[in-house]
Amino acid sequence: MFVAFWRLRRQKATNMSPNNVDVALPSSGGRVVRGNQVPAHHPAYNVRSPMPTKAQLEARCADLEAELADLQLLYDTTLEHGTALENELMRQNRRIEELRDKMRKYLSPQLYAALVGGSAATGTRSHDRIKLTVYFSDMVGFSDLTDTIEPELLSTVLNSYLTQMSEIALKHGGTIDKFIGDAMMVFFGAPEFSSDVEHAQRCVAMALEMRETLFGLRETWRLMGIPRTLQVRAGINTGFCTVGNFGSEHRMDYTIIGGNVNLAARLQSAAPPDRIYLAASTYGLVEDLVQAHARGSIQVKGIHVPVEVWDLQGLRSANTSNPYLEWNAGRLRLQALDVELETLAPNERQALQQALARALVLLDA
Repeated sequence: MFVAFWRLRRQKATNMSPNNVDVALPSSGGRVVRGNQVPAHHPAYNVRSPMPTKAQLEARCADLEAELADLQLLYDTTLEHGTALENELMRQNRRIEELRDKMRKYLSPQLYAALVGGSAATGTRSHDRIKLTVYFSDMVGFSDLTDTIEPELLSTVLNSYLTQMSEIALKHGGTIDKFIGDAMMVFFGAPEFSSDVEHAQRCVAMALEMRETLFGLRETWRLMGIPRTLQVRAGINTGFCTVGNFGSEHRMDYTIIGGNVNLAARLQSAAPPDRIYLAASTYGLVEDLVQAHARGSIQVKGIHVPVEVWDLQGLRSANTSNPYLEWNAGRLRLQALDVELETLAPNERQALQQALARALVLLDA
């Protein structure tokens, strides 16, 4: 049997072709030749590698252990780096969500959704001419109140009022344009448009709910020490307005301008306290839905022609659940009053105030 002795270096660093290996041929007196010099018929081609020595095995094990250590280090480093990236990504996502939450407080939900979704234009040259229903309201006597109570209490009153009014506006799908002190401007029809009728209906429903809520807030404010009854007047108009971004490229507002916006503001100024004035354009869209009293034509500042006005009283389908007042289809009924004011519960006092305030509005129509 022929025995071939291969003198090898490490397997990874050596080309194992027989042409590059020294072979000892016992039949030739142990002469060592290169593999490519062995005749093709020579039995040396049937070569078997010799059993490795202990030292070789130990060296190979050491190499494998070193490679395993390198792989483990690479894995740990990659895992650590991946964890760090994941943590940083989570931190950035939390930061983005915090910024979004803050941005929501400065923007109407419709405008916020349009900006985040990428559908809103961000240049000052983007404007549209759209038929909108516009609501203006202003608190009567609030400016005089600023000289009689502490600023902290004044801020609490104003913020409680604007918070509740904002929630009602958003509930009905209105776009809150701005707050100007205690005044509020809301419009329907942009940036999301449905129909002129629906916009007007939602606006008058919002205005009526705001007035009812104000009646309830008065009792809360009285308990806080507010010395006078705060009242709100409002005006609603429907017409074409220019809507879009106005300002500079560095600071702009998404708002509306135009003569119909001014008319809504003028109607608000002309309305008595606790009253809501409708322009003819709005009344024509909600005539079947609301109870309103015609005030005839009035002259308002800034408008050259007289304006037909309706005094909004309520919804035709609405039937009050107030225990002191029943009103439906133009019929008013007040329950006989015999109450002990000293022991009257706050919720009962609030319901009585709402009933009397609504009765005054209806009787004055």
